[in-house]
Amino acid sequence: MRAPFASNGRRSVALLCLLLPLAGCEAMNRVTVLDRIFEPQRFGQQAPPPRRAAAPAPRPPAVPPPAVAPPAEPPTIMVMEPRPDPVPAPAAARPAAPAEDAEAQLRQTVRQHPWLTRFWSELTLTEQARIARQLPPGDDPSGRWDSMGLADRARLAGGTPDERRWASGP
Repeated sequence: MRAPFASNGRRSVALLCLLLPLAGCEAMNRVTVLDRIFEPQRFGQQAPPPRRAAAPAPRPPAVPPPAVAPPAEPPTIMVMEPRPDPVPAPAAARPAAPAEDAEAQLRQTVRQHPWLTRFWSELTLTEQARIARQLPPGDDPSGRWDSMGLADRARLAGGTPDERRWASGP
């Protein structure tokens, strides 16, 4: 069965195909602004007469350049030797580390190494290798690490307090 609108659709398309060329022809016959600009002879307006070139204005007399005084001698610049680099103080001359309580040191170490609070299975391979190097060779590193307290882990991971202090800068 055919759709009832199929014949109506064909009929509409046929009418559109006939009307479009007629509308286009009518639009082509209209005079537009562009026609008046680009074809003024054809649409009633005359082209403006060509302009005559005006005579050039006389040039003003040349002004001589101002007299320039010769430059004075540049000021004398004193050159100094560069300062020598400061000599680093030996470790014995450095001031002693301030006395910190054990809790403050532990908090500082955990802030610097947050991985100390993780279980063995949560550590990266690099962290596991770092810890395994410091444990006795016959130990089970995962069992040993998981059974340690936080203070033991911090002691295992960090050096002496002086090493930690000077590693972070003066």
